[in-house]
Parts: sequence; structure tokens; C-alpha cells
Amino acid sequence: MADLDASVGVVAPRVVLVEDDVDLRELLAHCLSSQGLAVTTAGSGLELYQQIAKEPADIVILDIGLPDQDGYAIASFLRANTNMGLIILTARSRVDDRLKGFTSGADLYFVKPVDCRELAIAATNLARRLAAGPDVNDLPSLQAPSSSEPWVLDNARWSVLSPRGMAVRLTAKEFDLVVALTQDPGRAVDRTALLETLDYANTVQGSRGLDALVSRLRRKIEAAVGEAFPIQTVHAKGYLFSAPIKQL
Repeated sequence: MADLDASVGVVAPRVVLVEDDVDLRELLAHCLSSQGLAVTTAGSGLELYQQIAKEPADIVILDIGLPDQDGYAIASFLRANTNMGLIILTARSRVDDRLKGFTSGADLYFVKPVDCRELAIAATNLARRLAAGPDVNDLPSLQAPSSSEPWVLDNARWSVLSPRGMAVRLTAKEFDLVVALTQDPGRAVDRTALLETLDYANTVQGSRGLDALVSRLRRKIEAAVGEAFPIQTVHAKGYLFSAPIKQL
């Protein structure tokens, strides 16, 4: 899906920039191309669909306010039917708009005006991550279960016990996260609900804080007990706890 840039010997991510403002579209396309991306453009949802039907891209950079179709609907379609990375680029800066963007399937959300160098780096990093495959922390553990015992959440001691009985003490936020995810194991908990439970702001920064908390907790418990902690990422939804667990 990407072109080889012979001058530097690396693969240039293919990007479709969807923007109905002609001047802005040409300016961004020129700037992104100068940063090493292989850019094609579309001025409407229909043009985007026609382009990706001929040749899928690595990344779609999508404006929300298009003349022929709501950008959120396009985002939902792309997420449900393709594996392309999706960056929303819009003038809509409200928290509700951002949340709707991520719920619709956006990987990243940028508010205009944007520095195209930052946008180019974000698109390149996203393309590399997608090409490398999913994070191993987002996959079920391939390690054989050590026993038939469940995980245990010790409410009195703010601890998690592995199926082998090894205990790990949790911080207040880690404990609140595990409690929220284990009220109904196997059911995805919405990201917005988790942000509220953990007292994170409903912003991009708050969402990143949640992701960082999950990542740190996974590493902490795996390092302590030698088993992957079964918090799974549910794309465009939130997180779920995917193993049996009982509470003390």
C-alpha cells in the first residue's frame, strides 16, 4: 500500500487527505508531501470512496464538514470495513466532538489550524504502528494457564492475586480501574465511563492518561507475577477484563 522512496530507501506511507477547502487541501498536500508522505487528495466522501476502491491507503486524514456526507459516518464506515489508519482533522474542538470522533473510529484527532509537520509525524508513526501489527499487550496471552484458578481482587488490601496466588499491591487509581473492569468480566467498559470513574478529564490528554495507566498496570503485574494481566483493548469502545476473577 505504500510507495518506495528510493532517495532514502524507506517506504513512504500512502495518505489520502480528504478536505473540501481547495486552498487548504493544496497547502496541506504540498506540506505533507515535503515531509516524505505519498499524498493523494479528495474533496468529498464520494471521491474518497472512489480512490480507496481502486487502491487502499495506509492513512486517511479526514475532515468532518464535507459537502456530501457527514465525516463521522465516513469514519465509522472506514473503521468497520478497512484496516486503514484514520486521523480526523477538523475545526470542531469541543470535547463532545472529540469523543464522537474517537467513538466513530478515529485513531487520532487534530483541530485546525494544525502544524503540518506535527500531522506528518503523527501519520508516519501511525502507519508504522499499524504495519507492525497490534501491540502484544492488546492480545490475549499465549502463555498456557498456570492453573484453573481465577484472578483475585482483594478489596481490603488493594491487591490483585494471580492464579498462582502471587499478590501485587495496587495504587488507588489502579485499584479503581480494576474494580471498574471486573464488575462484569468479559464485558467492555466504555472509555468515557472509565474517564469519569478515574477522574480523568474528557479530553485527549485525559484519554492518553487512561491508556498510560492501563499500559503501566499491565507491565507492573506481568513483571511481578510472570503472567500477562488480562485487560484487553476493545477498539473504539474501551477496555475489558477477559479472564475469570473473584473478589475478597
